[in-house]
Amino acid sequence: MKLSIIIPYYNVKPYTDELLDCLAPQIREDVEVILIDDGSEEPYKTQYEWCKVYRQKNKGVSSARNKGLELATGEYIAFIDSDDIVAGDYIN
Repeated sequence: MKLSIIIPYYNVKPYTDELLDCLAPQIREDVEVILIDDGSEEPYKTQYEWCKVYRQKNKGVSSARNKGLELATGEYIAFIDSDDIVAGDYIN
């Protein structure tokens, strides 16, 4: 795996859906997306199979990022906040 993208998530589904829509056309076999649901009120669900969703009790954004680091297999790591939007060439 070349790149692991870690997204800590907490109760901002519309923004996160938009973020994943921005990432979707950029995803390749050597990119993994790890979303850590940090105890949000409703578990996060996505239509994208390439986005691995893990849920934990609410421990804060730092804990969610650290959990993502434990799960990541990429040579490179990128963090994106769940309410951010990325450019169309972000992964490149």
